[in-house]
Amino acid sequence: MVVVVGEGEDMRKTVVALGFLVLVAVSGCDAASEASNAVSGAVDKGSVCVDALKLAGFEPDLSNPEKAAEEAKKRSEELGNLAQKTADTTVKDALNDMATKVGEFKPSNAVQWSKDKVERLDTLRRACI
Repeated sequence: MVVVVGEGEDMRKTVVALGFLVLVAVSGCDAASEASNAVSGAVDKGSVCVDALKLAGFEPDLSNPEKAAEEAKKRSEELGNLAQKTADTTVKDALNDMATKVGEFKPSNAVQWSKDKVERLDTLRRACI
């Protein structure tokens, strides 16, 4: 683009016009960046939630109590690690609560544990919406 600048009033108008164009261009870049960040955040939350709901669906095999307790501990750690990957505090809190509940599994408290886990799962599901 070639700009021919004259003298006096024409020069001032040209400088003002160029300044305006630069301002519009910078504003457009900021808006595009914000939109990109919003999309990235949504993708992050979406992918974290898909993984979280898969992990939270864990049901221990009570026919092998020792293995069930080991699996619960593993799932609890995975949920806790997943919580660290999201910037969404509502999802993070729900994941940490779920991780704690899953980690509390003992074969002797399986019935109450399952009821409590369903409540945590519902909280997690709502956080992911």
